[in-house]
Amino acid sequence: MTVRQKFFLLMFLLFAFQLLSATPLAEQFKRTGYAEICNSNPTAATFDSLYAYFDEFIAFLQTNPVWAQKLYRAKERFIRSKDRNYYSTDFFGFYDESENEGRSQVSFYYSPHFHEFINSHYPEFNKVPEITRFLEACLAIQKPYGNLFNDAAVKLGLDTIFSSTYNRPPILFKVVKYLPSYVNTRPHYDGSAFSLFLDSTDNQSLLLSPYKSSFTVEDFSPPQREFSNSILLIPGGLLTEFSIYPTPHIVLPSGKTRYATVAFAMRPHYPPQKIEFSPLPDFKH
Repeated sequence: MTVRQKFFLLMFLLFAFQLLSATPLAEQFKRTGYAEICNSNPTAATFDSLYAYFDEFIAFLQTNPVWAQKLYRAKERFIRSKDRNYYSTDFFGFYDESENEGRSQVSFYYSPHFHEFINSHYPEFNKVPEITRFLEACLAIQKPYGNLFNDAAVKLGLDTIFSSTYNRPPILFKVVKYLPSYVNTRPHYDGSAFSLFLDSTDNQSLLLSPYKSSFTVEDFSPPQREFSNSILLIPGGLLTEFSIYPTPHIVLPSGKTRYATVAFAMRPHYPPQKIEFSPLPDFKH
């Protein structure tokens, strides 16, 4: 990273921290379900490149099933490794649901440790530019957000939830492509500590609501943004022991191709918990 890049990264994090400080973060989550953070880095052009690389990546795997199977085996091997426990999830790698009625989406769950695992155990992937370009783009974009998640935890008085030997939160970085036939009828809660909506090619299709004891369809609406280039931070379902409840949300069908990028802050070595949240409404009705 150059001196110039470090300077802009520092300015971004300082500005983000100031915005999080304006209103107590716990109060923002209770009132609106999210905190808006002005973001000027990465730029829209960066995400356009990411989605172009993702399309190349998808096309390569769909036309070369041997490589898709090899990537699947790498994922299965990774989730049996100790690094998987740092993320407390089994969601890694490529999920092609393009032919699944209703789902009609393709996604990739990236983590730096999974990337390193692929590089060290499957060096043949480094010879495929459609794969390396996409993974390197994911690596570059997700880097700044560990500090933002740490700052959010501090503002909530949860300084130690990300404590680990890695000195940064476990970040699961998701890139998703929704196809025109995509349909979704029910909101969901994220299984994360925090979720950060970084980019979308259709912001109005995302609806959310602050957590309540009961919900109706009318409770959900697009977030009101003050900045054109903002990102949104919401709590996931891994903070309930601190009386912080998750923000339910839904992506509505738009009848067109849509891309989005989300960063999830997970909790290291966090055992699965059985928690029942408020039931969510069915948008079919």
